Amino acid sequence: MTRIERQLPEHEVTPLVEVLAQGFIQRWDKYPKQLPDGQYVTVRAPLTRRLLADHLHGRETLGAYVLDPQSQARFMVLDADNEPDRRRLAALARVLAQLACPSYLEASRRGAHLWFFFDRPLSGEAVRRFGQGLLAYFNLDGVELYPKQNVLRDDGPGSLIRLPFGVHRKSGRRYGFYTTDGAPLAPTLSAQLMALSAPQTVPERLFDHYTDYAAAPPPQPVFEPSDADGERPSDRIKAAVGCYEFVGKYVPLSPAGRGRCPFHDDQVASFSVNPEHNYWHCFAGCGGGSVIDFWMNWRKVDFVAAVGELSEMLLA
Repeated sequence: MTRIERQLPEHEVTPLVEVLAQGFIQRWDKYPKQLPDGQYVTVRAPLTRRLLADHLHGRETLGAYVLDPQSQARFMVLDADNEPDRRRLAALARVLAQLACPSYLEASRRGAHLWFFFDRPLSGEAVRRFGQGLLAYFNLDGVELYPKQNVLRDDGPGSLIRLPFGVHRKSGRRYGFYTTDGAPLAPTLSAQLMALSAPQTVPERLFDHYTDYAAAPPPQPVFEPSDADGERPSDRIKAAVGCYEFVGKYVPLSPAGRGRCPFHDDQVASFSVNPEHNYWHCFAGCGGGSVIDFWMNWRKVDFVAAVGELSEMLLA
């Protein structure tokens, strides 16, 4: 899944350099270079195509600045630095593929990168709002977002990500792109790079949809008096029944908690229940939450009515 050949035939390098130059390089006046310990330093000299060729040959390893000098970006990267978050990124890529939102999984030394490409340069602020919306919507609190800043300041180059297809100086390995099933995106480095020469881009409707979640206002608190024991009925309801057990009475669920969402015409099983954290979620945009939120949607009632009905069902 993660390893591709270390050496490239010389005659293949020139067209591949152009793929890197056109798709991944945001600025040419300076460039980040990886040191043997895996850290990066900024080289304040022009980036050249010869250096990109050295990167592909494994003689140098370069990074890619995410913002151009105008603080715009043509791509965004989500970075997972451990195995659980790597699996979560792969699950996210699968869900987004079902929604016709393309993304590209790349292996890394400790986890994975998930790349998103745009059909035109967008402001760093707009790109970050989209990324923040994705992270909030899918509860990916341990995943890093690149770019890390909205705008560049004081001539600083901003955040960087490892330029794909180089040999990591610390691990000595070259990492490639792979599908959500774990298979290589293409069998060779050359074929993978050519597959990325014209990447599919994020549709505007989904960009706008997930951007909305970056600044969604917190839900307004609902006054709920405590009972005679000092507990709120909603807390007692959540403690009385597991979300998987309760929702499973109304929605056919797989052992892993997946099923078809009952709140829209779901053809791709975008509904999921997390037994560990005791919540449900629809990845197509219908919402999610506790058993109370499910009942509010199922019965089309407000919070107070849902708590009342569930109290009679579960607490009587």
